[in-house]
Amino acid sequence: MKIDLKELISEFNNNLKLDYDLKKRNWFNIGGKTKAFYKAGDLKELIKFLKKIEDKEKVFILGAGSNTLISDNKFDGVVIKLTQNFNNISLHSEEIIVAGSAVTDKSLSEFAMENSLGGFEFLSCIPGTIGGGIKMNAGCFRREFKDILVSIQAVNKSGQVITIPVKDINFKYRDSGLSEDLIFLSASFKGFKKDKSIIENEIRLLKEKKEQTQPTKIRTSGSTFKNPIDQSDKKVWAINKRFCAIRNIIWRCINFSKTL
Repeated sequence: MKIDLKELISEFNNNLKLDYDLKKRNWFNIGGKTKAFYKAGDLKELIKFLKKIEDKEKVFILGAGSNTLISDNKFDGVVIKLTQNFNNISLHSEEIIVAGSAVTDKSLSEFAMENSLGGFEFLSCIPGTIGGGIKMNAGCFRREFKDILVSIQAVNKSGQVITIPVKDINFKYRDSGLSEDLIFLSASFKGFKKDKSIIENEIRLLKEKKEQTQPTKIRTSGSTFKNPIDQSDKKVWAINKRFCAIRNIIWRCINFSKTL
């Protein structure tokens, strides 16, 4: 049995909106409405809200919206957005960085550079947040989130906070295998000492390389297709290029036959 979300509006002030339009919450300005939209002010408020809805509503966690296509159909559930209180970065030790799940990948890369920590350079080319990056094991240039992750702090939909070490996560290509029941709060990452100027130069080279293959002046989700890891040792762009070449040959043959 679902709960009456209207009864929660006064308790959660302006952080809970009903019949909310999601168009302005994603990079592509598309999609319909959600039954409810909740901005979590802090962990205490988030846990309180999760306990109120008691897992009686479908929940979707929305990050930067950079890798999300939202349906025009109304979402019959609650979309949760983590606010600036989940956007903190700190240096836990010489080589360990702790970042909130709402921190952007680019910000984490820049923070690591300022603290002369290598291993985070690839994040400068990924549009998105830490939470989304962990969920899909985002990556580029032969590096992925799993390569720098130490542990994750999360809360389940019952309001229980847990810590998951990286050894307990079954990472695969663009997949973490983590439960849909989890909302990521923060994560710990490990880098290694590296000269800041070298890091800065590597980030510049990675960005230049990306600009040669992807449009960077407009908002995109990055690569549209996954590489077929289990089916081929070729990159998906190489397969697409070959397919398009074959298709063009067939198309020309068809058009030529029509002229005979």
